[in-house]
Amino acid sequence: ASTLSSISHSLLWAIFALLSISPYVASQGLQPYDCIDPQNPGLTSRVEIGQNTTVCLYTGPDGDWNSNIQYKRFSVNLVADEFANYKVPGSYSAIVGGNFFNGNATQIFAASQSALSFQRRYYDATTNFIFPYLTIIVDVVDGVVRGIAWDDACVFCEKKQCLPNTYNFDGTEATSEQASQPTNGCYLTKAICEGFQATGSDACDLKLYVVWTGTDVNGNVLKSSDSRFSAFPPNRIQEQVVGSYDSMMSEVQNFGQDVKDKLNSVGNFFKGE
Repeated sequence: ASTLSSISHSLLWAIFALLSISPYVASQGLQPYDCIDPQNPGLTSRVEIGQNTTVCLYTGPDGDWNSNIQYKRFSVNLVADEFANYKVPGSYSAIVGGNFFNGNATQIFAASQSALSFQRRYYDATTNFIFPYLTIIVDVVDGVVRGIAWDDACVFCEKKQCLPNTYNFDGTEATSEQASQPTNGCYLTKAICEGFQATGSDACDLKLYVVWTGTDVNGNVLKSSDSRFSAFPPNRIQEQVVGSYDSMMSEVQNFGQDVKDKLNSVGNFFKGE
């Protein structure tokens, strides 16, 4: 309940960040992508179990982010060491339906304090693939965020449906050896996401899950990383994904023929048929 309360409390700040698209700017001694709550920097500049800590989600086009690129930043205060998620309402319609960034793809990355993750692709406009499974593991040493890694996103699908999906800030693809973390991710097709959208599901909206590992400012061990998706047997995770898909397929039988035709063209996606 405290996590939900924290997310609700932070929504106004997040919505404010949505109102304008900002160029690469550094100010007040902060690095361009630093992430703290400007309204309460003292509280959120160190991670403490049970207290608010700030996580930022950046979205923008593919390409070289070291240049003067335009992006959107979504900021939220989460309760440290509680398994949490932050969803951007309406993001699928804006990014996939409206191609908001007018690019070949939409990239995302996460930040907390001065640490950044590698980039992940949320939407590939060339293949019409959506990569909705995004979980970060925030690595903390005595309250200071030292790094942010992506959780293994291949637990949501069969191996053949898990594709390379990690990028450097110059736009090049990052290898697992370079990143020292899982670099592949499961995707859904646009047709499947359109089916979810038609039934009112937010399964394909941009959503970031967050867990922590390491020690907080008081030296207490952070344990929420034990709840990350990859800590559970993949077959259990995939059963839930397939269950959501089957439920959606059943529901769309009452929808128009155009929706059903698109989904029928996909076949049994999760069995590779």
